[in-house]
Amino acid sequence: MNRMLILAAASLLATSAWAASKPASTSPISERLQIELLEHQWTQAAATGDRPALNDLLDDKFFEVFPGNIRRNKRDLMAAAAQPQGGSQVLEDVRVQVIDNVAVATGINRYTPAAGYKAIEYRFTDVFVKREGEWRVAAARMLRKETGTI
Repeated sequence: MNRMLILAAASLLATSAWAASKPASTSPISERLQIELLEHQWTQAAATGDRPALNDLLDDKFFEVFPGNIRRNKRDLMAAAAQPQGGSQVLEDVRVQVIDNVAVATGINRYTPAAGYKAIEYRFTDVFVKREGEWRVAAARMLRKETGTI
């Protein structure tokens, strides 16, 4: 019985020492959830024309490519009009992968330009970078869903 107690205590001490020696790390799950939240905030800010939110979300070197090879940078997006009344954007199937200070988000953006119009589905891929502890959108690409894979 005494041997069992000694063995259990030694095991507990070894486990504690091993756990203490591991550096603290940020949970990849919390980072993924943070990026997903930023995706939704970006969609909302773009739809409503919220310039301060867009400025905070977009990296200064941000660029995006739309179908038809239309390109915009941060300044272009900041100057874009808000979505017309009755329009909407809904993100679906958002998936995020975080690798160090880079995150890639993919999914589907169901965009309805205005009331009475049919929704258009776009596949998107967005790249986020972490600078000074803050995630910002660095690049974005959208393709019509029916055109195949990105």
